[in-house]
Amino acid sequence: MWTIRTHYEILGVDPDAPTPQIRDAYRRAAREHHPDAPGGDAARMAAVNEAWRVLGDRASRREYDLTLAKGPVRTPDGDVPIWQSVEPRWNPLARYQNPPRFPWRLMGVMAALGTVAVLVSVATESPPPPATIDNVLVPGDCVAIEPNGDAAERLCTGPHDGVVVVFLAGEGRCPDGSEPHRDRQGLGTACVGPG
Repeated sequence: MWTIRTHYEILGVDPDAPTPQIRDAYRRAAREHHPDAPGGDAARMAAVNEAWRVLGDRASRREYDLTLAKGPVRTPDGDVPIWQSVEPRWNPLARYQNPPRFPWRLMGVMAALGTVAVLVSVATESPPPPATIDNVLVPGDCVAIEPNGDAAERLCTGPHDGVVVVFLAGEGRCPDGSEPHRDRQGLGTACVGPG
């Protein structure tokens, strides 16, 4: 004659064990009885999985505990005691009832480290280099118009006569609102607008 064990006995925990302790017991039993492990047993692994399925879910565990409180139920022939089991209800969202835990603490630490890194980089950042004149005109450069009509680059923080709107390297026509002036280097025509 054989005896039927409860899910708590299968996992080796007390009936009042908290869920994290049951989870740890399930993992130990799964490593021990997994069919791929040395000495593993598929039937025992199935029993371990069923025990975790019932005890890992709060509602299923509550229903299971109620059936245990009623005591064992005997089969019609009266020889083998079995524990009354609760048939699980079909639930299309069952996989969302025990979602994985989100690592909030890790995310908080990462956010704090990122904030500190940004603050340190802002505090230690050197000022941008001062603007220089390279005598190569490009759109957006400030220019002064020399007496011969050539456009010479100037700093935009100082006095200047206008801003290069378009630089024409070859033939072309300046857009409306700008005046053509020869580049001081002789590389093309700068279309200078008000600036």
